[in-house]
Amino acid sequence: MELKSTTLTNIFLVGIFVMMAYLVFSNRDVTINNNSDMENTIAVEGTAETFAKPDTASVSFSITKKAPTTDVAMDSVNKRISELVSQLKTVGIEQKDIKTTNYDVYPDYSYNDGKQKFEGYRVTQNIKVVIRNINKASDVLATVNTAGVDNVSRLTFYVDDTDAIKGQLRSDAIKDAKEKAKKIAKDLGVSLGNVVGYDEYGNDNNMESLPMTKRSYTSENMAPVADAVVPTGENQFTSSVSVIYKIQ
Repeated sequence: MELKSTTLTNIFLVGIFVMMAYLVFSNRDVTINNNSDMENTIAVEGTAETFAKPDTASVSFSITKKAPTTDVAMDSVNKRISELVSQLKTVGIEQKDIKTTNYDVYPDYSYNDGKQKFEGYRVTQNIKVVIRNINKASDVLATVNTAGVDNVSRLTFYVDDTDAIKGQLRSDAIKDAKEKAKKIAKDLGVSLGNVVGYDEYGNDNNMESLPMTKRSYTSENMAPVADAVVPTGENQFTSSVSVIYKIQ
């Protein structure tokens, strides 16, 4: 009697398993049917590439000051920033293109034999300058380098408005994909139908950066800096698309 009960239990469990399997595979079949447009298709990728001369540049720098009080440190930084902004305007930089990107005020300590000693407060202000007339890049660098900045980080060249470039690249990449699809369809002896899938992705080196040497100045050691020679070259833009065609 016990053996018979066990057998019935096993049969019941097998039945549940079969039913669950049916439901899982039945649902999967429905999904496949819903994606029937993806059957009998040709998937191709198209690419396009171009180079463009940058028309804009930017450079970042920081000014820092340590003093016994925050007021003294901030006043010093403010004075140097104001002087630099005035000098930048003389080389064609507008106020809207001079932007503070970071401002730090924090206590400064030294350590000796495990003991902490308060040294004052340090104020650091980071500035980014956009150079819309790229021919003025060397003038801006000379101005910044002689203005008592503590660190010049990076000079970056880029194309300001890339919409037209990327739009043309997309068209060229789609054209490339279509030509490839036509060739494959011809080799297979079939005809292309409607597009049933599309994706695009791109990669560009529009923000070409030139590492700058860290500089630290005091009022005693500042010296005139010769104009920098900064060839801009060209920036690379690429576009890739994936297109899926229905086979007729």
